[in-house]
Amino acid sequence: MQTMTRRNFIKLCTSALVALGLGRFVPAAAASVRIKYPRQIITKNSATSRTIMWQGDGAREDAAFLLKAPDGSETSFAPEANTLLQDDTTTTFYTVHLEKLQPAAAYQGTITMADEAASLPIVTPPADLNSFTALFIDDSQCGESYEPFANLLGRALRRQPDAAFLADIGDLTDNGQSSWHWDSFLSVLTDSRAKNMPFVPVMGNHECYGLDWQFALPRRYLASFSVPDNGSRNFPGYYYSFDYGPAHFIVLNTQITELDDLKPGLLQEELLWLKHDAASSKKPWNIVLMHKDVIAYDEYQPGTGHAGGISDVGHDFMKTFDALGIDLVLTGHMHTYRNRDHIYNEQPDRRGPVYLMFGPAGNERYTVPPDTTFDKVSLDQSDPNRYRNYMTLTVTPAKLIATCFLEDGSTIDRVTLTK
Repeated sequence: MQTMTRRNFIKLCTSALVALGLGRFVPAAAASVRIKYPRQIITKNSATSRTIMWQGDGAREDAAFLLKAPDGSETSFAPEANTLLQDDTTTTFYTVHLEKLQPAAAYQGTITMADEAASLPIVTPPADLNSFTALFIDDSQCGESYEPFANLLGRALRRQPDAAFLADIGDLTDNGQSSWHWDSFLSVLTDSRAKNMPFVPVMGNHECYGLDWQFALPRRYLASFSVPDNGSRNFPGYYYSFDYGPAHFIVLNTQITELDDLKPGLLQEELLWLKHDAASSKKPWNIVLMHKDVIAYDEYQPGTGHAGGISDVGHDFMKTFDALGIDLVLTGHMHTYRNRDHIYNEQPDRRGPVYLMFGPAGNERYTVPPDTTFDKVSLDQSDPNRYRNYMTLTVTPAKLIATCFLEDGSTIDRVTLTK
């Protein structure tokens, strides 16, 4: 029997809205066209490669991708195609992997299907890039309308027009099997400047919910994002890593509770991979992106049998982070901002990584109690109109600067780490 948490209560309320026909906001960019939601996905090395994806309704159609190089030469690619039937909807996902691109170059991509064409500019960073700023959002999931997410993303991108990439650290959508939720999210994403930069997806627990709000395999998430290969035969696409400038980013999967009965072995395999991957990194900074947080706050933890203190996910990963010398861990899930500073051996200690939790970018709001042991800076939750937030991360070989902003651009907190 599942415990009735605040999230389960919200799901019941949302299901009722949909049943009454009140949850059907149709995004402007979801018009009936062949080429839908063209996007760029992060690769292991963005200076020389890029993954291009788009999708179409129904079964596979003839499609092509034309890449025009800076010197004017053109190369045509036939995309891979993967068809998914879910939520009474057939969707085909098209993927093109671009390799051996020139660093610091501007390409022009064109997707063609039948009589339609869509352009996509592709700009690669320098091979020796030593500083950049990236944009991070979290919990972009929304209820009956994704307009709040569109508003936040638009404002964040206007303030950060030169962001190197955009990362969404889990719970991209409210329901992992709902075509409407995915169409709404991707419509917002690709109707913005975000389609002109690499996108970094992180799986959250809501990507592992079915239409009945029970745990389900994240088939739609996996089909939507062709992320860097992790070498796994059982869990391809569930976790991965990539380099950007002087940083190595490790994208972990924290959905152990949701997936263990459906597809066991994720945590054991992921921990082995994590140790090898982090040890192989030659970059000055090692940064972890994962959805669920390391502190439980008021959320019941099946592993510990209580709420509060270190979460199940924290017990799973934190001591490994200590051993590997991880510098920064960015999380979400609780829909608020908390700066816990350095934690080592599951206690406040300058020797450990810095743990920052932020979000939401969507319109679901929770009031989270403080943790007096770990919280150093907390978002004031008294104003219900000032809770959506996002983060920027500026990286140089000697410095990390993480800044959390409210939707209106005011600063919540800024953390600086130095080497």
